[in-house]
Amino acid sequence: MPKIIHCILHNLFHDQRLHRIALTLSEKYEVEVVGINRGKESPLPQRPYRMHRLFIPIRRGPLFFLIGNFRFFWFLLWRRWDGVIAYDLAALPGCWLAAFLRRKPILLDSRELFTQTPFLVHRPLVRRIWELAERLLYPRVAYIITVSPPIARYYQQRYRKPTWLVYNLPPRAQTLNEPSLSRKLLLYQGMLHPYRGLEEVIAAMAYAEGWSLWVLGDGPLRPKLEQLIQRYNLQERVRLWGMVSPEELPSYTKQATFGISGELPHGLNHTYAMPNKFFDYLQQGIPVLVGEAPLLQKLVRYYRCGAIVSPWHPEHIAKFLQNSDLLNTEYGVWVENARKAASLFHWDTQKGCLLRWVEYALERKSLPPQQEEVACRVVSEIARVLEG
Repeated sequence: MPKIIHCILHNLFHDQRLHRIALTLSEKYEVEVVGINRGKESPLPQRPYRMHRLFIPIRRGPLFFLIGNFRFFWFLLWRRWDGVIAYDLAALPGCWLAAFLRRKPILLDSRELFTQTPFLVHRPLVRRIWELAERLLYPRVAYIITVSPPIARYYQQRYRKPTWLVYNLPPRAQTLNEPSLSRKLLLYQGMLHPYRGLEEVIAAMAYAEGWSLWVLGDGPLRPKLEQLIQRYNLQERVRLWGMVSPEELPSYTKQATFGISGELPHGLNHTYAMPNKFFDYLQQGIPVLVGEAPLLQKLVRYYRCGAIVSPWHPEHIAKFLQNSDLLNTEYGVWVENARKAASLFHWDTQKGCLLRWVEYALERKSLPPQQEEVACRVVSEIARVLEG
């Protein structure tokens, strides 16, 4: 059985996309996921594929990336494998060098427009270094997938090669929930990073009487969010739950009235965002409240599965939440359409497409345009909606 190794500069515990890809590939291949351990990491869960962590004594900065990629290179140099997937540009240098020396196929899951992520936008020198790495390495990778049509088009035009789409879709839910307007519960799930619209939602809660907010996740923005909660005296209505495992998320999500996806278009990466949480909410039958991200706006308008608040400012969010006439009239429609969208936006619709992508790589065949691949029919249909 061919063996696929999947490398990510992360601790392996909470990344949903990584888990779904590994789970799908393990149906046909031997799969090993390789991440990192920076000390005091949570124990790894039991999953139907192998997981391995490489110790890195540094938590961040240039040395973190250099040591991490050296560890990936050294690990791959001495293991048996038939193909390696690098999880984004951050893990690509070490994986590419090992694949080049061992004459094995290198695949890339470019889940972000990496050089346009918020932590690089205001750091021009660091961004130029990563842009140089991208220009050197991306032309040497023949098998690339990404998460949204504009990012795929960016790479296709820049490097003149097919780039396939595999969206951040969740597993199909066994049952759909019955969300209630009377609960008045907003829910956010994901990393607590800047430009996710969280500060604005918390500030809006001070003016949206009767509404509560649950935040599931952790990250560098948490101290600032805690300060905002204290400033507006929202301790009884805003709760930061911390990290929740992918297996536990649905039990929280199903209680929400709206799922929040308020990404702000700060840099092209956020402008082109199609995050996991947006589709997780729909898969639980929960309408989505979105902000200024244009692709999410297109999906909400086309499928009528939620509402748009733009600009994403506290006063506009609060005004929407207090608009009882609009909510009483439209909420039932949004719920019905969220439930319909759940039948389309789930992982099973693109499993065959993902497997074909890996087959092309292992057979060393050129990727055709994705719309020509029968297994990618639903993926291409969603792309037409987003580009229409």
